[in-house]
Amino acid sequence: MKNTLRLSIIIAALVQLLGGTRAKAQTIDTLVDVGYYKLHFYIIKGRGTPILFEAGGGETAAVWKNILPDIAQITGTTLISYDRTGFGSSTFNGQRHGILNGIIGLETALHKLGYDQNMLLVAHSQGGIYAQLYAYRHPQQLKGAVLIDISSSCWFAGKRLVALQQDSDLEKQKYKATHPGLYYLFDGLTANFDYVRDKPFPMSFPIIDLVAEYPFTDSTDSVDWHTCHADFVRQSPNRTAIMARGCGHYIYKDNPPLVVSTIANTYAQTLPIQHRDLVMGKALSYTINALNKPIK
Repeated sequence: MKNTLRLSIIIAALVQLLGGTRAKAQTIDTLVDVGYYKLHFYIIKGRGTPILFEAGGGETAAVWKNILPDIAQITGTTLISYDRTGFGSSTFNGQRHGILNGIIGLETALHKLGYDQNMLLVAHSQGGIYAQLYAYRHPQQLKGAVLIDISSSCWFAGKRLVALQQDSDLEKQKYKATHPGLYYLFDGLTANFDYVRDKPFPMSFPIIDLVAEYPFTDSTDSVDWHTCHADFVRQSPNRTAIMARGCGHYIYKDNPPLVVSTIANTYAQTLPIQHRDLVMGKALSYTINALNKPIK
């Protein structure tokens, strides 16, 4: 009888928390002036440690649109996504280029928005080096990170980086007049990875490293990619590797429940135990429902 009553109380609390999250969720779609240009932010407001999302190279905040509502519903916290300069609805910074200036613009915007204190990071692909530099510059304010098949300076190195830069130099020419954001992304490939090479993620906070089983069609590239990620995780006991079985580079598209539940559980670890159990319970319920959906 006592166990039944306890279960009923937990379920009631989950339902109440879920309903509260739905009722209170508000969105902000805004441009923030950071000097020389404006950054576009899409924010789902909530309560708790905010989660900042870094999209892959050449992509925008829109890539997260299919998973943000579920993460917001489970966690109830603030979710922050944005377009880097020259992409999406952000304007182009014609004065200053490169990853450092990009991070300075982000820092300026987050300060103006009031989100420059404690935070979690989520990053995909080349967004990983932006998350890395942000973490390097703000180690004390970060509570953790979920990295989704991120690009690393380990893999983007040596002859491979030289070859990729040569390809990028050919590709960038068609974008100079029509899409300067892409032009400078291709142009700065080597400079950006070289800049973060000696600015690693801090060892002090927890990181979940999600790695695609099939990041490339080329087996040598994939083996090297997996080796770099394994080396990264071995550098600190605070890092955990998860192989996304059956997934390509876009894990959040191939297996959304894996990404959503990983982010939710990472967020839950920042909470007092009673709230942690509620969020983890919601994450479990979400995962069971998601995995039980009929295959189309």
